[in-house]
Amino acid sequence: MDINTIIIICLASVFVLFILVSLAITNYAGENLLTVYNEYKNTYSSFLKTYELAKIISDKEFNGNIVVNRTTGFLTDYYYNDSIYLSGDVYNSSSVSAFAVACHELGHAIQYRDTPKKMKKFNRNIVISKTVTKFTIPLFIIAIVLVFINFWFAISFAVASILTFLIGLFAKLSTIRIEKEASENAIELLKKYADFDEESIKDAKKVLSAAKLTYIASFLKSLVGWTMLVKKYDFY
Repeated sequence: MDINTIIIICLASVFVLFILVSLAITNYAGENLLTVYNEYKNTYSSFLKTYELAKIISDKEFNGNIVVNRTTGFLTDYYYNDSIYLSGDVYNSSSVSAFAVACHELGHAIQYRDTPKKMKKFNRNIVISKTVTKFTIPLFIIAIVLVFINFWFAISFAVASILTFLIGLFAKLSTIRIEKEASENAIELLKKYADFDEESIKDAKKVLSAAKLTYIASFLKSLVGWTMLVKKYDFY
C-alpha cells in the first residue's frame, strides 16, 4: 500500500471509532443519570425538605426574590424568570440527589444575577440556533435535488445547510459551559447552606457529573444524529 492509502485508512478508522464512541455515550448518558440519581436519592443528609432548603437559599442569596414552585414529571426541574420549578420527586425529598438538582437550578439563578449580559446573550443565541437549525435538513434535501438541475445552486444550499448545522453545534457547546458553571455554583450552595459533609459533597458531585454527561451526549447526538443510530435524534 502507498502512503496515501495508509493515511486514508487511518483517517477512516479514527472517524469510525469517533462515531462508535459518540454513539456509546449518547445511548448511555440518560440511563447513567437515572442510575446515579436513584442511587443517591436514598442517601439523606438533612432533616430539611428540598423546597425548604431552596427557600432558605432564596432568602439568604436573593432576598427572597427566587420563587420555589413544584412542577410535574420526573427530573423536569428548571429555572425560568426568577423562579425554580422542582419535580415532585425532588420537591419533597431530603436526599443528596434532590438537593443537588435543586441547587443546580439555583446555580442558574446565580448566573442570571451575577452575569446578566452573558446569560441574555446565551438565551438569544439559543433562540436563534433553535430557529436556524430547523432549516438544516430541508436545505440539505434541496441541495440534493438541485444537483440534477444546477450544480452551483446545489453547492450554495449545501453550504447553507452546513452553516445552520454548525450554528446548532456551537449553541450546544455553549449549553455545556453554562450547565457546568451552574453545577459549580450548586456545590458552593450545598457547602454553604446544606451543611453537607465531605462524603455528601462527593455524592452530589457524582449526581451533577452524571447530569453534565447528558448535555455532552446531547451535543454528540447532534453531531452524529445523521447516522440515525441514536435514540430520538433532535437538535433540541
